[in-house]
Amino acid sequence: MHRTGAGAAMNRFWPTWLLLAGLVAVFAGARVFDGVAVLNLPLIVAGVAAVLAAAGARFAAWRKADGDRRSIEAVFAFGSAGCVIALIGFFPGTDGGIEALGMDFEGIREQLRFQRFFLVSSPILLACSLLPVLAAQWAVARGGSAGALKVDALRVRETAANILSLALAGSALVLIGYVASALNRTADFSYFKTSRPGEAVQEIVRGMDGTLTAAVFFPEVNSVRDEVLNYLRELERVTGNVVIEEYDRYADPVAAADYNARNDGEIFLRVDSRTEQIGFLLNLNEARGRLRIMDSHVQRALLQLTRQRRVAYLTTGHGELNDPLASDEEEQPPDPRELWRPGQSELDDGPPPRALRDMLSFLNYEVRDIGVRRGLGDRIPDDAAMVMILGPQRSFLEAEKNAIREYLDRGGSLLVALEPGTDFRLEEFRDRLGVDHDPSMTVDDEVHVTVTNTISDRQWIITNRFSTHPSVTTASRRGVNQGIVMIGPGRIRVAEDVEGLRTTLTINSYRSSYLDLNGNFRFDEDTEVRESHGLAAAIERVGDTASMRALVYADAQIFEDAILTSSQLQASLVGDGIRWLGQEEAFSGEVVSEEDVPIVHTRSENVVWFYAIIFGAPALVLGLGVANLYGRRGKVEAA
Repeated sequence: MHRTGAGAAMNRFWPTWLLLAGLVAVFAGARVFDGVAVLNLPLIVAGVAAVLAAAGARFAAWRKADGDRRSIEAVFAFGSAGCVIALIGFFPGTDGGIEALGMDFEGIREQLRFQRFFLVSSPILLACSLLPVLAAQWAVARGGSAGALKVDALRVRETAANILSLALAGSALVLIGYVASALNRTADFSYFKTSRPGEAVQEIVRGMDGTLTAAVFFPEVNSVRDEVLNYLRELERVTGNVVIEEYDRYADPVAAADYNARNDGEIFLRVDSRTEQIGFLLNLNEARGRLRIMDSHVQRALLQLTRQRRVAYLTTGHGELNDPLASDEEEQPPDPRELWRPGQSELDDGPPPRALRDMLSFLNYEVRDIGVRRGLGDRIPDDAAMVMILGPQRSFLEAEKNAIREYLDRGGSLLVALEPGTDFRLEEFRDRLGVDHDPSMTVDDEVHVTVTNTISDRQWIITNRFSTHPSVTTASRRGVNQGIVMIGPGRIRVAEDVEGLRTTLTINSYRSSYLDLNGNFRFDEDTEVRESHGLAAAIERVGDTASMRALVYADAQIFEDAILTSSQLQASLVGDGIRWLGQEEAFSGEVVSEEDVPIVHTRSENVVWFYAIIFGAPALVLGLGVANLYGRRGKVEAA
């Protein structure tokens, strides 16, 4: 029996499936198999050919059709044409397309702007073309009865129009987001909360010989004052060693003169006759950034109250992180403080590494650089609370080695952070530190951070394997779910033949990691082994009155500004290590902060989020549209 209307279209399902298969092939060739030359180009060519064939078949059917049937075929024909144009539009947005077109731009920004136009508009056009075709095909499948051509044509047009409306709405949201980003306009709906007293602050207050007096100078009615008092009252409750005094600067002039309070919004912390001050703005919106990190401000003030300022020395002259300008030819390199100029550091407030220097200052240390000209070749000063060697590129002179050995022998504290591919060898201090260092990079092809979307990202390993040593107190408590990032660290092992030392591997890698012996970032089964590697070690001399302490890290980059400022857990890891070296591990613990921190995903997590957003969100919108359509049809049939 001859079938008319939509029934004839039902025999032409294959162009839609051919169109869809072609688009999938193009996507697979361009994205999934981008680095596989055997599959990349053939899949793209075959996919484009399939899309063109499907569009040609639809236009041929449209030209032959008439009446209502022609309106049905028009949806398929012009939707397929839109898919073809969208594929063409992708081409100028790629680097290969720019090169093939022979286009030249004045700068990289102009090229990125040109490419961005096509990379944004092409997906929008594809969505607005493909989704109506699929919806129309679904509507055709629901019809096909003889004599119902007008009804079928109406159903197809209405369904395609509804889906097109949803696609346009989604595209509008994308464009609104892009415009808002380009104009740099944001609306702040963030969660706000004042930090609470952390473990470190609580331990400092409990360990005080006297009582901590907290004098608060605020207007009687003020929201910032309420937040500050909530923090202090919680500290009073958990320690039992705090007395809170509330003053109005104008109503209590005697107290204001005693504390030298010159402005409203000031807190004075006093132990015996020593006083430290913390200031706040009176407007809550302006003060909440400081309130979020109030615990850190209180800790800084308490450390200055409870002990004298000590000195931490950073070695120079060997290409360290704090002395990157040292050259091989200079036996007496210039002081980096003399060479540094504002604008050269990312933080622009001092010589590198600025974040580490700020942390040491926060912990009440004075930071000094020490090189051959400043005593490193003779004797490390007696006022040195600790010495830090951060990522040296060259070996130390024999006189410098002897000075460090002598400093350790008299009970000094040493921190060594190593980098692979340098001339510095830890074995020069093996008899004092009792650890061996393998400079080959530890990489992990299963658990790592995606940074450049290349195979080299495998050096950005993640680990949450911490010991219970005091130098990793916060990390062992809070890092179980989060973990820390280390960038291409070497491996540290305990030297069992060196006696008189208590050595703990404080950080270890996952068992999926391996030493990349040939530097290709790939696991070679014949020469490489997957196992856990030591990434940091804490060393302590036992049975001796001179209590030498040392920390050895297989990655110096964890001390760089970009790392310390991007992760609170990484900063806590370094801070706890400094406290242990300074024999202040009793003050180790979490410094509570309510600041927003970036969320870092592993590569596998990024893939899940990517596809969930790209495919999940449109599928949700499409599902809502289909549910709405079924609801409307149900009401019509019931009527």
